[in-house]
Amino acid sequence: MAETTDTWTTRSLLVWIEAHLQAKQVEAPRVFARHIVAEALACDVMDLFTNADRPASTEERDRLRPLVARAGAGEPLQQLLGRAMFSFREFEVTADVLAPRDATESLVRSVLTWHRGLDPDDRPDPLLVADIGTGTGCIAITLAAELESAWAIAVDCSPEALVIAQRNIDRHGLGDRIVAAAGHLLEPITEPVHVIVSNPPYINDADFEQLNAIVRDHEPALALRGGPDGLDVIRPLVAAAGERLLPNGLLALETCTSHAQQVADLCTQAGLIEARVLRDGWGEERIVTARMASHC
Repeated sequence: MAETTDTWTTRSLLVWIEAHLQAKQVEAPRVFARHIVAEALACDVMDLFTNADRPASTEERDRLRPLVARAGAGEPLQQLLGRAMFSFREFEVTADVLAPRDATESLVRSVLTWHRGLDPDDRPDPLLVADIGTGTGCIAITLAAELESAWAIAVDCSPEALVIAQRNIDRHGLGDRIVAAAGHLLEPITEPVHVIVSNPPYINDADFEQLNAIVRDHEPALALRGGPDGLDVIRPLVAAAGERLLPNGLLALETCTSHAQQVADLCTQAGLIEARVLRDGWGEERIVTARMASHC
């Protein structure tokens, strides 16, 4: 941050940083500027405008400089701040995990809607949930927070991701109902569950190369890349789901619009019933659900 003025106020910092990030071709430079200035000043974003002429201290400017440099280098805002909001809850985020997205909130809502649609007398208690590829743990944590009957196992093959998931589980006080487990896909699931939910890697190799550099270069490829057609992880996950779901149990997956119907077809081929493609909050066909048949 160039020292071009004797007194850096909140207002002048915002103006300079936004222009600097715009010159660096950072997407949404104004949003970045507001959040990193608020972080350096240890205040809410709204406070920036109610006290715009407040001078920044030397210590505050020292905290701000590395944030500006990291933003200019293309680092995602959630990693800069070390946190992200998901379903009105805050989660720790690092470069080892995928930052929570709006589409994943729709995935969680699909599970909650399914649960609400059950006959109250038939709602399982406890409700056993497996969150596959948990990352931050946001799916398992949100479901456990919303459903007092839910007990979850949060699975990831990345040891680094599991550290973050466990910290988020502890942060939300859910360690008594969520277990973080290392393993590939459904391997750690030793007993059948009522719900398998996952935001697996589903971006095909060609599309991955065309991703925004902020995502492609700074978020874990392990959580994004799904192979040549985007289904390298989804195929075995769907194929094994029937062996791990209890009767009437639910499989809920996030995927991309280009192969959502193909994923639904995979569910049907695997013996699941009522495979459906649902729209996320932006109207995109991103969620696939299917159900295990009941055994009479």
